[in-house]
Amino acid sequence: MNTDFMFDSGYCTVKYEETDNVVFLSWKKSARLADYRQPTLFALGLLKQHPQSNFIVDARHGFEDDPADVEWGLSELLPGMAETDCSCVAFIPEKTPALKKEMNMWTKEFGKYFAVVNTESYEEAVHRMKERLLVHVRYTIKSGKRDEFFGKVKELGIIKASREEPGNYTYDYYLPADSQDDLFLMEMWTDSIAQAEHAKTMHYQKLQELKKEFVVSVAIEKYMLTRA
Repeated sequence: MNTDFMFDSGYCTVKYEETDNVVFLSWKKSARLADYRQPTLFALGLLKQHPQSNFIVDARHGFEDDPADVEWGLSELLPGMAETDCSCVAFIPEKTPALKKEMNMWTKEFGKYFAVVNTESYEEAVHRMKERLLVHVRYTIKSGKRDEFFGKVKELGIIKASREEPGNYTYDYYLPADSQDDLFLMEMWTDSIAQAEHAKTMHYQKLQELKKEFVVSVAIEKYMLTRA
């Protein structure tokens, strides 16, 4: 039976979990075309209705790999979801090798818009969605070189690429009011694992090369945060 708060079919169930402020989509078996698009659009509608709600997808019992649905998801569904204030998406993936490649693809694509976590259960997903790793970095730049350094950071696409990593919530630079040579960077990640993966990327390595050329010193502070 379908209502304003729940969609249920032979392929999946979609519902809003008020206690956790989560839209939960649980696949029962693989679906395509209307059987895939109708429930995912219903999930999108729930995300729009409930401020700051997040999205959990349980794909352990089915998913889809129809090329037309993938294209629709990338061109229509994801941009629509990006217009909501959802900040995190959790996947509970099926572990068969056949779907691993596709799940990795969806993790990457969702990561362009949201922080993404892969979990073992609904309970773990809710728990991890409440956690944040905040990293506060203060760069002291060579005198008179701050604008040039920041210009090269933007030119090399470091900010955009970092924001599109699946584990990233925030990656922003700020100018302090009390210094002409310092630059602040605030990063927020799903966890320390996501930040460690960030350190393996090509854009991170580009930043390290820039630091050798422009940066005098770096001060880093890290904090684990938990949302209520």
